[in-house]
Amino acid sequence: MNSRQILLFLLLFFSAIGANAQSQFPPSFDLEGDERFPSITSDGKVLLFARETKEGFTFHLSNKIDGKFMPPTSLVLPKDLPYPTGPMISYDGRWIYFSAKGKNSGSDIYRMKRWGRRLGKPQKIEGKVNTSGYEMYPSLTKDGKGLYFSRLNNVSDPTDLKYALYYSELDKDGKWGEPVQLPEGINLYSEKEPRILPDSKTLMFTSKISDESFDYDVMMAKKNDDGTWSDPEPVLSINQSKLNHPPCIDGVSQKAYFSKDGKLMEIPLNKVIEVKTEVKKEVALSRNTDSATEADETKKEETSPSKKPSKVSSFSDLGFDIKDFVPEPKYKAIIIGINAYNDGKIASLDNPEKDAASLEEILTTYYAFEKEDVKLLLSPTRENLIETFDAMMEESTENDHILIFYAGHGHWDQRRKAGYWLPSDAKAKSTANWVRNSTIKEYVASFKAKHVLLISDACFSGSIFKTRAAFDGADKSIKALEELPSRKAMTSGTLKEVPDESVFVKYLQKRLISNQEKYISARSLFDSFRVAVMNNSENVPQFGVINQTGDEGGGFIFIRK
Repeated sequence: MNSRQILLFLLLFFSAIGANAQSQFPPSFDLEGDERFPSITSDGKVLLFARETKEGFTFHLSNKIDGKFMPPTSLVLPKDLPYPTGPMISYDGRWIYFSAKGKNSGSDIYRMKRWGRRLGKPQKIEGKVNTSGYEMYPSLTKDGKGLYFSRLNNVSDPTDLKYALYYSELDKDGKWGEPVQLPEGINLYSEKEPRILPDSKTLMFTSKISDESFDYDVMMAKKNDDGTWSDPEPVLSINQSKLNHPPCIDGVSQKAYFSKDGKLMEIPLNKVIEVKTEVKKEVALSRNTDSATEADETKKEETSPSKKPSKVSSFSDLGFDIKDFVPEPKYKAIIIGINAYNDGKIASLDNPEKDAASLEEILTTYYAFEKEDVKLLLSPTRENLIETFDAMMEESTENDHILIFYAGHGHWDQRRKAGYWLPSDAKAKSTANWVRNSTIKEYVASFKAKHVLLISDACFSGSIFKTRAAFDGADKSIKALEELPSRKAMTSGTLKEVPDESVFVKYLQKRLISNQEKYISARSLFDSFRVAVMNNSENVPQFGVINQTGDEGGGFIFIRK
């Protein structure tokens, strides 16, 4: 049996194995149209894909809960966006990159901010990536500083378009620099749909089998430490059709997801990462030379087909944290205390700044809050407040635990049925610089955090619950509370005024200091001082869900150092 016969046999053999390992996504994913371009966050929890119909492409998201993908929901894209396609969700889940047709001709790469299922306005990426030609199929590195994409290089034959892969990096001004075409070993005939893994070294893409063929196979190459690339090798377990597409990698579940004949499929990751040593050598030759003589010479160096396949990379080398699968929770806080008001018609207070500073000291001394993760705002303006909340929205991650504390004046507008916080530049006769409770709720909903706890010690602070009553149900176990996302609030009262010297804050701080439990839920903490506040003031503290912000029944857990 000569070398080419051996190669054919091995390709057929491993293709059969790969086909048996593949399985289709649930029926809820297989609707009218073809599902294409899956991508996933590095924690394996959010899957993005596109569905192609006669009208064009739509984008869809699915969250993974308890190891299973939920039925996907559609993302609302602007109606005037010209033919969006090839979406990719960034590994941190904050951005969606995609391409769309230009106004006159060509195709450009866009991006849009993501908060859950809320999307920002799509904008062309800035810099030197987009031209008057066709730029498509963006793939962002894990750190967000590198971008791989495809560019249509040759349009002389409309029936045989030739693509090439490029790479660009962000410059110091946050714009994409001059793209560099990847070397000839990767760009051979026509290459597109790059997928860079979280290690920023392993690249998968589709490539024409030969210059005469119209078939595309999925290839994989590795970037070496010196910046050169290994010879591309085929991903045999996925190359089952004439037009094959690269997978996205779920390193946590150790699976790969890809599109096959318009349907989403999954396959064990080790079927994708592992390849036979002898196949790697044969394919590198067949892709880079047609010399039968060289192939015969290489055959002498082959490893026996009976040997086990060699790994291109271990799972941990691919940029996934699979040690525990769940990172340690990160505790962050925004602590606000407002004493002084610029408008003389609004009475200044004596204690909120002191209460805020004391709470910061307690949280950083006794609990798992690091000093650099706590923002202390003393008598901030409305602009200061909004800028701080904007920054938290940008920085928050899915495993964050965010505490927001406010002490200062509050106001309830009976006519508008709306509650407000009053920053230091608030005016008594104008609501322009006031901060609506609804604005705070929008931020709470937009934070990409697992848990958010709002503690408000202000007049009429109970208005945060105006659309939903506070509850008195029993607390769950610490483990159950931690697993499910939560958006909760505790307030010093309902729709009543509270005194400058806060009894609520006094007992809150006292219980935080005296608590000796390693883990205590916000609800248990609240229950430990609620009666004391009621017995020593005219207010009735409240605890409950902040409605329509993403609460799923979990709870904020304080971890004592």
